[in-house]
Amino acid sequence: MNKRSFSFRFLFVIHVLTVAAFVSLLSGCENPEDKTRHEVQEPQPWWEAMEPNIVIDSDEFYAGKCSIVQVNITDGVVVDTVVFRAPSRPLATCKNWEGEGEPLQHDVKFIILSVCQMAFGAGGCAVERYRSADLQHWEEHIGVTWIDGEEYEAWRTLGSTSSKADSVKKVEK
Repeated sequence: MNKRSFSFRFLFVIHVLTVAAFVSLLSGCENPEDKTRHEVQEPQPWWEAMEPNIVIDSDEFYAGKCSIVQVNITDGVVVDTVVFRAPSRPLATCKNWEGEGEPLQHDVKFIILSVCQMAFGAGGCAVERYRSADLQHWEEHIGVTWIDGEEYEAWRTLGSTSSKADSVKKVEK
């Protein structure tokens, strides 16, 4: 037997032993004394440790990351539902607005979410506000308008391409 074939056989045997050791590890060869039970806990919802931003009737509402989560109890079961998610903008990140007040507010008629959309490379954020009276039909804030010398917030149906407001709300100062 020459030196080269001996080296090849030696390396082959080492390789086979390494593979066999690895397979035995993967096959679950374990110490019989080490039979501890690993219980898997279900992850807790992110909102569970928080106070709700808004409570309407028995429903709790939380400002998620650029979204609104509704939590209610149905037949004794806690149900959480994302009722709104702010539209994403190309090449932008979204976070809840941390300016004046809370990002999620309720003004008796509307639930309103304020978010900050920051374009990549930009130094500031564009604050966007969305509102709904029934959690089904949503409007986006499009700015301020003036009617008979008085200031109004202008709102447009979400998804509309019209430049006109679909509804207005007088600004109370």
